[in-house]
Amino acid sequence: MKSLKRMLIFRYAIAMAVIVVGVAVILAVSPTAVPEWLLLVGSLVIVLAVLAGITLWTQRTLSSDLKEIGGALEKIVLENDIDRMPQPRLSELYDLAQDLDTIAARVRENYGLIASERDKLDAILTNIGAGIIVVGAGGKIDLINTAAEKILGTTKDYALGKAFTEIHHTAAIDKAIERSRRGHEVSSEVRITLPRKRYLRVEASPIRNEAGKTTGVICILEDVTSRRRLERVRRDFVTNVSHELRTPVANMRAVVEALVAGAAEEPGTADRFLADLDSESLRLAGIIEDLLILSRLESEEAAFVEAPFSVGELLAEVVGEKAELAKRNQVELHLEEASGIQFVGDRELLKTGCANLLDNAIKYNRPGGRVDITAVQGDGELMITFSDTGIGIPVKDQKKIFERFYRVDRARSRETGGTGLGLSIVKHTAELHGGTVKVKSSEGQGAAFTISLPRESASGAVPGP
Repeated sequence: MKSLKRMLIFRYAIAMAVIVVGVAVILAVSPTAVPEWLLLVGSLVIVLAVLAGITLWTQRTLSSDLKEIGGALEKIVLENDIDRMPQPRLSELYDLAQDLDTIAARVRENYGLIASERDKLDAILTNIGAGIIVVGAGGKIDLINTAAEKILGTTKDYALGKAFTEIHHTAAIDKAIERSRRGHEVSSEVRITLPRKRYLRVEASPIRNEAGKTTGVICILEDVTSRRRLERVRRDFVTNVSHELRTPVANMRAVVEALVAGAAEEPGTADRFLADLDSESLRLAGIIEDLLILSRLESEEAAFVEAPFSVGELLAEVVGEKAELAKRNQVELHLEEASGIQFVGDRELLKTGCANLLDNAIKYNRPGGRVDITAVQGDGELMITFSDTGIGIPVKDQKKIFERFYRVDRARSRETGGTGLGLSIVKHTAELHGGTVKVKSSEGQGAAFTISLPRESASGAVPGP
């Protein structure tokens, strides 16, 4: 401001000098033409007018420059939307504009850092699998990420600014948040039913300021439904395996005890017991073999051997190996020509799956029945179908037959030596090749199982025609 005062004094001095020179010139030209009092009054009026003009111009220029600078500062603070401060018309404000320009550059830099950190945080919150909710000191939701929106069936626009009970009616989660607002660390597992049934791991922790006062709560929701389902499947699997192994082992023990007790000395009885022992041992071996195959298929480190092979030759091998079984059951096997079809995949796995389907088609058929085996390629996939004229599968059981140890007719399955694992092996074999297995059947009308496999192998190679 001292510079501004000096500027005004300097300009006023120049104006006064110009006026004095003007008056002197007028007096020199015609000293008697104008009365002295009028000359003095006129000079005074001129001086005041010039001073008023200079003052008004300076004030307006100063106000305009300050207004432009103030507007620029406001845009920087509120919008961060300016590259350079406006340059003032008054040179005396130039230093101020330069200082403000430096400050503006630092503000823009800080804005950039804040925006970058905010984008990183938004990306983390959006892509993290766990649901995150931040509740403020007033008990209202300040932040909710995408995962939490999906878990709770809500939206950010609806949830922000509301209490948790307003967006979801799970008392256990609300209690965890309230306890955490009182300064407690809370960890629990809850079950919700909306928008669908889920099991959630809830971790609620208080947010504290530097003074240690609780200013909010961060609540993490982890969906553990699949983990609980896997645990249940494992428990069921252990139970089923124990049950399935108990029967043949108990039968074998009974036969051995009978033989030890003296049945071995009776030729007819001994032969019958030995036949039973052989049958039960084969059944036990079959269960163990199928369990090993299924375990390998379900393992994340399962070896998948890709190689091109002839589908026709594979099916011919399977039919040849099951020919004796078909003859004993009086079932006719009919294989359509498929020698021209090539496929890239794990030949041994696919052979195991096909063998299981043909085995079932024979065992659950009728005397004099028939099994048709076809292989067709087209529309980018290979379809292998086993159709039989057997007893069929009730509609209510068709969704369950691919589960481990599930049997439609347990008595007949036990008579035929079935392990209840064959169709589960078929399903895993198809899925490892990127395909599916489907059944079309009705009770008493036979069944048709179709393995559909994409003709692109797991590694992306496309087999030849």
